[in-house]
Amino acid sequence: VDGALVRGFEARMQPERLASATLYLPTRRAGRLAHGIFLDVLGTDAAILPRIVALGDIDEDELAFSEEVEPGSIAPLDIPPNLGELERRLALARLVAAWAKRPVLSPLVVGGPASTLALAGDLARLIDDMVTRGVDWSALDRLVPDQFDQYWQHTLEFLKIAREYWPAFLAEEKKIEPAARRDMLIEAEAARLTRHHDGPVIAAGSTGSMPSTAKF
Repeated sequence: VDGALVRGFEARMQPERLASATLYLPTRRAGRLAHGIFLDVLGTDAAILPRIVALGDIDEDELAFSEEVEPGSIAPLDIPPNLGELERRLALARLVAAWAKRPVLSPLVVGGPASTLALAGDLARLIDDMVTRGVDWSALDRLVPDQFDQYWQHTLEFLKIAREYWPAFLAEEKKIEPAARRDMLIEAEAARLTRHHDGPVIAAGSTGSMPSTAKF
């Protein structure tokens, strides 16, 4: 507002200039707080504020109606949809239940539907972590020393649900992982900003812990 952050940009005397700025924050909650802080700083009950966007929650409509995409890049409308969280959990639970019927020396699935759903939730979180960190499933094969090899082989067999059966299921459904879709939208937003933006673009409050946001 006072022009200390971006050289040549000051909005104290011309508050309407804020409309040309874009502010990326880590969460929607941070965005709601920022609205109130801007009003406090401006000393008013209403104002035209910057475009405030939560990283990882990119506006698909704005991307869709933005400029033409570069050759070879992915258009936002071409990004496949993701499964809803409940649909995803139940689909993983069905795969876990099917796997549990296989004979193994040290069963990893014990109990009824509750444990199956719990394992499905664990798998979903692991899948999200692998996608977010950009780690290939083959990295698991190099983690455990030989003295734990027998039990680890059972674990790797179980993780085939996530590394083999689940990708095949998503391909059949023509869907992608929520984390993968988020990263693709962030990449598309970065490409849009690179091509054109009117005013200051500021990312604040993000530690860049996710590779996609760090790159952004």
